[in-house]
Amino acid sequence: HVCRDPFVTAELWIADTEQLPLDTQLEWMLGLLPEPDQAKAMRFRKREDRLRCVTGRLMIRALAAVRLGQADIPPLISAYGKPFFAEENAVQFSLSHAGKLVVLAFGDHPLGVDVEENRPLAWRELASVFGSEEQRLLEADEDPAGLFYRFWTAREAFSKEEGRGLPIFESRDIVIDYDRETIRYEGRTLHVRTWEFPGYTLSVCASRLGEVRMRCLSSEDWNRVLSCNEGSRSPKSEEELEKRFNGTMEYSEEMMTADRALDRDRKSVV
Repeated sequence: HVCRDPFVTAELWIADTEQLPLDTQLEWMLGLLPEPDQAKAMRFRKREDRLRCVTGRLMIRALAAVRLGQADIPPLISAYGKPFFAEENAVQFSLSHAGKLVVLAFGDHPLGVDVEENRPLAWRELASVFGSEEQRLLEADEDPAGLFYRFWTAREAFSKEEGRGLPIFESRDIVIDYDRETIRYEGRTLHVRTWEFPGYTLSVCASRLGEVRMRCLSSEDWNRVLSCNEGSRSPKSEEELEKRFNGTMEYSEEMMTADRALDRDRKSVV
């Protein structure tokens, strides 16, 4: 289901891979993907990383089926790793995943989304890329780790909306104003919304941000996602695919450049 209410400027599909549950469906889901997507998924060693990758790809393909008329429209990737549909006036989208959640944000204007699992981390070292005002607020806050994730996801969502990746994310010229729900950078003012769920923080950023409609996918919703993809069914076992695409790459959110930096820094400082 996609809402076309003009006051809704962004929609979020949230898949909880544990609650649905999707782990038991992974082999079937892999078979729904075309070979290039299967190859990408099989490069992940860890099953949970493979599951997030496959879930995200199926959600993007379902969005293409609903908004562009067919699932088999592969998104292109910009020089900075931002995925997009090349069709004129095509729906804009952004994908993020962390822990058990996979989030797809979409709308008629460029936007970015980021979700992070709120794990313990050395936030002071990671916050070194933040501006002085952000660092001052962190030091003064009763829950600096929670505020850190609000800043981090807002910056990630902004860098994805911009489509220029890590150089933008690490800029100290970004000014986040949560009272006005805005982000300012190089003369641009964008809007940001942040939500906190048990164990997770989620932010969306866009130049226009009216009502944001959030949909946590039910089992019925997920069956609709699968039905959008069933025309591509290629029945192969996960073991067969592992032999064919014998990958060695550990999980990294390739399509989202800034997420790689967070994972790398966490491993080095936590």
